Amino acid sequence: MEKCYQDGDTVIIVYCAEFNGIYSNPVTLMSNDPKLIVNLIEGEEERVQKLAKKYEDMIKKYKTNGKIVRVNGKPGEGIIEVAKKENAALIVTGSRGLGTIRRTVLGSVSNYVLHHSHIPVLVFRN
Repeated sequence: MEKCYQDGDTVIIVYCAEFNGIYSNPVTLMSNDPKLIVNLIEGEEERVQKLAKKYEDMIKKYKTNGKIVRVNGKPGEGIIEVAKKENAALIVTGSRGLGTIRRTVLGSVSNYVLHHSHIPVLVFRN
């Protein structure tokens, strides 16, 4: 944040919870136990809450104007949607540096955002 934040800016941290993986998980598909799905969803929800707390603490640490926006669905689409809704001036995203094959198979959120954004995108490589 300290690299591109200026006084008066509002930082909006978007977290996209993608529950589709729970339903396509082979263990989930082979199980007849609905409690398993509930437990997986609750586990994901707990993970999301921990991440939200971490990001809230980061906003406080840097004494910035900011908020956390959570959306469900595909991360790239969620980021673009929030950027439009919030009238964002810049999207900052990370890149894990997946190899070409993994990126092709798995897709890349940063690549999606770069190609679908209506505003400038800054990609940081982790």
